[in-house]
Amino acid sequence: MTDPVKLGKYDIQGVLGKGAMGVVYKATDPHIERAVAIKTVRKDLMDSDIAEQFLARFRNEARAAGRLHHPNIIGIYEYGEDDKVAYIAMEYVDGTGLREYLTRRAQFEVSQLVAIMTQLLSALDYAHSRGVVHRDVKPANLILTNDGVLKVADFGIARIDTSSLTMTGLVMGTPSYMSPEQCQGRPSDHRSDLFSAGVVFYELLTGRKPFAGAVETIAYQICHQEPTPPSQVSLLPLSSAVDAVVSAALAKDPDQRFQNARAFSVALRLAAGEVAPPSASGEATVVNLEDVTLHPEPLVWDDTVLTTVERQLAHFVGPMAKLMVRQAAPQAHDVHQLYAMLAQHIQDPERRQRFIEQPAVGEASGPYTAPSMRSGTASARTGTRPADARHATGSRGIAVPRPLEPAFVDQTTARLAVYLGPIARVLARKAAQQAHSADEFVALVAEHVGTQDRRAFLREIGYGEP
Repeated sequence: MTDPVKLGKYDIQGVLGKGAMGVVYKATDPHIERAVAIKTVRKDLMDSDIAEQFLARFRNEARAAGRLHHPNIIGIYEYGEDDKVAYIAMEYVDGTGLREYLTRRAQFEVSQLVAIMTQLLSALDYAHSRGVVHRDVKPANLILTNDGVLKVADFGIARIDTSSLTMTGLVMGTPSYMSPEQCQGRPSDHRSDLFSAGVVFYELLTGRKPFAGAVETIAYQICHQEPTPPSQVSLLPLSSAVDAVVSAALAKDPDQRFQNARAFSVALRLAAGEVAPPSASGEATVVNLEDVTLHPEPLVWDDTVLTTVERQLAHFVGPMAKLMVRQAAPQAHDVHQLYAMLAQHIQDPERRQRFIEQPAVGEASGPYTAPSMRSGTASARTGTRPADARHATGSRGIAVPRPLEPAFVDQTTARLAVYLGPIARVLARKAAQQAHSADEFVALVAEHVGTQDRRAFLREIGYGEP
C-alpha cells in the first residue's frame, strides 16, 4: 500500500513510524497551519468478521482519549475514515522517545528520573480519574521534549491496536511491561498501568528491564519472581527506600501495589528526598527534606492529636494520610497551621474547605530532642528499657539477644505499614534478612520511620517507653 498524500483535510508530510496494523504520519492541518500526527489503521489487515467491531471500539477509544486535556498527555483532535484506513489526528510532539534514550544508554540523574516519573504519574492520575486506562505504558509511548516535558502517547488507543489479537485469545500490552493480571488474562484496572509505570521506572534507574527473555519466560517472571533490587544493579546512588518504592509498584497482587498514581508519586518523592504537595491552585511546590529537618529540636506532637488528624484527612485522601501528616507535622508551628498545610493535598475546593472547617484537635506540646536508633540496638538516648524486656538473661547474667521470630516480624510489619504504606512490607523483609536478633530488626526498620513517629511506633511494638 502506497502512502497517501492526503487524509481527510490533512496534507501528509512524511512517515513518523510503522506498526503491524498501520502507519503514523506527520501531517499539516491546512486550515490553521498546525502540524499534527496521524495514526492510521489499515482496514484490509482486519478480518472481515471483526472489522466492524474493531472500528467501533477504535472510535470509542478515540472519543475517550479525546476527553483527556492534560499537559503530559498528547491531545486528540479528530477521528476519521476513508475506504482504506481509519485514522486519528493528534498533537504532534517534537521530542525523543524514552525508548531511544534507553537504546543509546543515556544516563539520567536521579532528580531527572523523579521529574520524568512525576509527570507520567500525573498523567495517569488524571486519566484514571476520568475512567481511561492506558494498558500499554512503556518507553516507546513516552516522549520527552527538549524542554523536559513528558508526553504520554496512545492513551486509550494502544489497546485498540491489539484488540483483534485479544479476540483470538491473546492478551493486550507489551510483554515486558504487562502486569501479572494482564499476563494471566484476568480482569485488570488502573493498577495495571501503575505496574507498567514501575517497570519503566526500574528500566530508567538501571538501564535494563526487570523481566527479560522469551515471552514465556517474561510472563513467568512477572507472575512469580521478584526482580533484583535497582540499587544492586544501577550505577546511580540509590537508597533502600527507592528499592522499596519499586518493589511496591511491582507487587504481584494489585491490592499490595500503590492504589493510585498519586500515592505512587508521593512515595517516590519521599524516597528521593523531595516533597511536592499541590497548592490550592494545583501547582506543585518542591521542598527538600534537608530543609525541613534543619531544626535540632523539632516540635513533638501528642500521638492522639496526630492520629485524629490522620483519621480526618483519610476521609479525603485515603491511606496516604499517614505519610502526609508525618511530613507536615515537623514544619507546622501549631495545629491550625498543620490543618492548612494538609488541606493543600485536597484538590477539590469544597472538600478542602470541609476539611479545614472541621473541629481541630489539641495543640502540640513543648520541644524535645528525638531519640536515635543505634546500630544493633533499639535503645533510645534515655536508655529506658521496655516493659516486656527485649533481652533474656543467661545463667551468668549476660544479656542474650531476643531471637527474631516470624510472628514478631509479621506484627511489626503490620504496624510499620500504618506509618509507611505499601513499602513497609519490603523494608521489613529486607531487615529480617539482615538482622540476627529482634533488636537488630527493630533498629533497622525504625530507621525508616520519621523522628516524630518513631517513639509511637516503638511503643506499639513493645520497644518504647511503657
